[in-house]
Amino acid sequence: MEMPITKEQYTDLKEYWDYQRKVQYNKEMVYNMADQFEGRVYNEFGQVDLQAVKSTLWDRVKPEDYEEPRKGWIPEEPSLRFEEEGSAFMPKWDFEEPKKGRRVVLKSKKSD
Repeated sequence: MEMPITKEQYTDLKEYWDYQRKVQYNKEMVYNMADQFEGRVYNEFGQVDLQAVKSTLWDRVKPEDYEEPRKGWIPEEPSLRFEEEGSAFMPKWDFEEPKKGRRVVLKSKKSD
């Protein structure tokens, strides 16, 4: 079993671990999106293999297009989790959604 990232390891190589987790987050996002195509993608030979779709999509994502991981995200890969994230895997994509503020409406008084 692979061990999670310790506080000392993270402190020593913060940029490295942040980038590794960023790559994993984006890969999981692409794979999660591809999972939604299961049973719905066909070519002239029949149903397309889902793993092929995942690989094709992931190969086309450029590093400059990577998004930052959302707050509360825990990697599926145990070796990329922090110690405090535990060993039990949370349901896929079960993390805190960004909170939206209330709508602001600007009003002005009619001047004479």
